Amino acid sequence: MHCSSAQIVGWGTAHGLPRYRCLGCKRTFNILTSTPLMRLRNKERWLTYVGTMFEGRSIRGSAAACAVSAATSSRWRQRFMKCTTEERARLLGAIIGAYSNSPAYAGAAGNANSANLSWCKDLLPVVLSWLV
Repeated sequence: MHCSSAQIVGWGTAHGLPRYRCLGCKRTFNILTSTPLMRLRNKERWLTYVGTMFEGRSIRGSAAACAVSAATSSRWRQRFMKCTTEERARLLGAIIGAYSNSPAYAGAAGNANSANLSWCKDLLPVVLSWLV
């Protein structure tokens, strides 16, 4: 959020993440906006990468394990290390909120919204791994 307004509405999805729109300033954002993780691609490889960081692998070793370039590996390492505890907690809160607001979570069967939670499944293990 840019203007700290409490008036926020859902605004579709982009790149597998739900987007929101602030009714105060009319800007759109997602849960990664204004965090070090914004604009990083290949979310499906983040968990593997964080695992290689915990193993103590080098930047090139992590890059090989995740099938990304050494430049991407270096960028990811810098960004993951820059995330503050508050940003990690905010991401975790957004993921839990998405699960708890989902009709699939509430027990409604056959709803198309359950497919829209794949971004949670990608980010949840990464955020949880940072908290321990």
